[in-house]
This record gives sequence, structure tokens and C-alpha cells, in this order.
Amino acid sequence: MPRLRIRHRTELRYSGTATESVNEVRMLPRPGPRVEVEAAEVAVEPATSVHRHSDSFGNAVTWFQVIEPHDALVVEAEAVVAVRRSLPQARRTAPEDQWRALGDPRYRDDMAEFLAASAYAAADSEVALLAESLALPESDGVDRWLVDLSHAVCDAITYDTGATAVHTPASEVARLRRGVCQDLAHVTIALCRQRGVPARYVSGWLHYLGANGPGESHAWIEAHVPEDGWVELDPTHPGRSDLDHVPVAVGRDYSDVPPIRGSYLGAPASNMTVWVDIREEPAGPKGP
Repeated sequence: MPRLRIRHRTELRYSGTATESVNEVRMLPRPGPRVEVEAAEVAVEPATSVHRHSDSFGNAVTWFQVIEPHDALVVEAEAVVAVRRSLPQARRTAPEDQWRALGDPRYRDDMAEFLAASAYAAADSEVALLAESLALPESDGVDRWLVDLSHAVCDAITYDTGATAVHTPASEVARLRRGVCQDLAHVTIALCRQRGVPARYVSGWLHYLGANGPGESHAWIEAHVPEDGWVELDPTHPGRSDLDHVPVAVGRDYSDVPPIRGSYLGAPASNMTVWVDIREEPAGPKGP
């Protein structure tokens, strides 16, 4: 059960002086069946009081306000987590029953939030054309279809850091067939929802076990399989170990879970830098 110390630093510099900065931050790990959070905190420069609450999706949100004049804002999260592999689950229902369960009105009501179109993950004609080109078999059930889907999206969408921007919707990614991890996640979510499979966006961190040092912010998805629950899938790295993934927040798409969001008075922002460091640690005293 690897134990990881994670530091995530975001530095925002302004072209002049800023005041009245109010921000909310989602940069703390999300506990779950395979992630135990031992310690987690957020520090801010200029120093100010920070407050924490949970949003409607159960994500940890840190809120703070900076009143004094400043030309830079630094937010640094530090956490210690223990991660484990997802336990393999025996299929509880027959393949055809998995698909049939998706149409149950009560199930669809319960999952409505993750079936409806959202800002960046709406199924439209471009997504429909992509789905048609993938032509994935469904005879093995929803769970197998999802695995095939993550591999198919990885093959269909070329990873390209210059093709899209943070607000590019799934429809445009499906047309371009190019994008980054956020885009592959949005396309996969849209394809799931088009087929009636509830899906949600996961933001978090990615690293390679045994390779201490720089990590990276990353995005993947969770899809819901009737009777089995939420299943993690990474269309950017299909088949990669879930020990390499540390979730931070879940939502309908990226618009629900940006790492930092806020407003301020003053000069426009001129530069933002993000740095993530992840290191394996032996079991020991808890705390950053």
C-alpha cells in the first residue's frame, strides 16, 4: 500500500497590484475506497485565514480572502495519502441485465446529474459521429464496454497540447480528434452519457510509482455500472495502474472542479505556474 507525500503549488503573478482577492480551491485529495487521506492542508501567500467546506459532490473546498495589496498569489497544498489497488469485483448481473438496468426510471432519476449534458461534456452530432466510428460491441455488458471505450478514445484522439484550450467542449474535441487529458475525459463522458451510462469527471494527480519527483495534474473519469457502482477509467492511459492516480475532486465536467477559481480587483494576471511533486514515503508519523 504505497504512501505518498504530495505538494501542489500554484503561483499567479499580476501585471500590477491586486486587492480584494476571493478564491476557492480544490487541491486536496479525495478519500475513497482505495485512497486514505492521512493529512492535508492548504497554505496561502500572502498569509490569510483559510476555511474549508464540502461542495455538493463531496469534494473538499478551501476558501480564502486576501485584502492586502499584492502582486502575486501563491497557493500550496500538501498532503499525505496511502493508495491501494481497486479490488476486482465479480460481475453481479448478466451483460444484458446491466444494459437493461440503465433504463430503469428510478436509476435514471438517481443518476440524472451525470446523465444530462453539461458545459463541456454534451453529446451532439460530432460526438454521435465519433460514437458511430468506434462501433463498440455491447454483448459483454456495460463494464466491458467501458474498458473498450477508454481504449478506443485513446486510439481515436491524438494527444496534442496545442490543439485545445481549457474551455474546449467535447464536441470540438470530437471534431478535431486531438486534445489533452481533460479533452479525452470530456469526450469519454459525453460518449457514456449518449449511451445512457452515467459518467463524471475526475481531477487529480498522476505519477509513476518508484519515480519520485515531478508529478502532474491529470483528468480521468468515473462511470457508473448498475449493481457495481463507480468505476475509474483513464482514456489517456487506458490500462494504467490505478495506484498511479490520486483523485482530488469529481463533478459533471471540468467546470465543476477547477483547482482554483476566484475574483479580484486590480491589474490583470500576467502569468500562472503550476508545480506538482509526489514522493513515496515509508510508513511513519502522519502529517505534512
